[in-house]
Amino acid sequence: MDGDGRIDLLEKSGWWRQPESMEGDPVWEKHSFMFGQNHGPSQMFAYDVDGDGDNDVVCARDAHGYGLAWFEHHRDADGNILFRHHLIMGDRETETPHGVVFSQLHAAELVDIDGDGLKDILTGKRYWAHGPQGDVEPNAPAVVVWFQLQRGDGTADDVRWTPHQIHDDSGVGLEVNYADLNDDGALDVFTGNKKGVFVHIQSR
Repeated sequence: MDGDGRIDLLEKSGWWRQPESMEGDPVWEKHSFMFGQNHGPSQMFAYDVDGDGDNDVVCARDAHGYGLAWFEHHRDADGNILFRHHLIMGDRETETPHGVVFSQLHAAELVDIDGDGLKDILTGKRYWAHGPQGDVEPNAPAVVVWFQLQRGDGTADDVRWTPHQIHDDSGVGLEVNYADLNDDGALDVFTGNKKGVFVHIQSR
């Protein structure tokens, strides 16, 4: 996260800086920031979303609720790392420019779905994570969706995530997986959950 070449740790309430040396089992320094809410995110990713040379953070806000966001990495006058919250999807259609809303983003991947060199968000709704009465909207359509990253004019304010629905009756599980299953040069998506096992073949 700080550009020193060492892998740091991301979690719901902040990031932990890896020490210069692991000799003697040193304590990792925590930098507090609330990336998640309630239950917290599922998978979390460090990625240069806006193309300015530093790693931003991409994650669901609540794996058993609502929310998808990216957090813009910037520094204050003293060089301290700070984050600006950019909402991709909230809990109401009015919170997002594209009008797509679904809950329980219990699995996510950051992967270049369309082959344009930018990593997109691959996610969806986990079906019956805690049964037919658990969590929010447990019986809503179990969608699989990818959000296409577009950088616009190269500033953070012009970053766009455009949703594309892959399927509306399968969803994700604890993971959402991808590979070029039919060797045609395009990534396919496969998932397993309480609805079954599904393979989604990409065509262009």
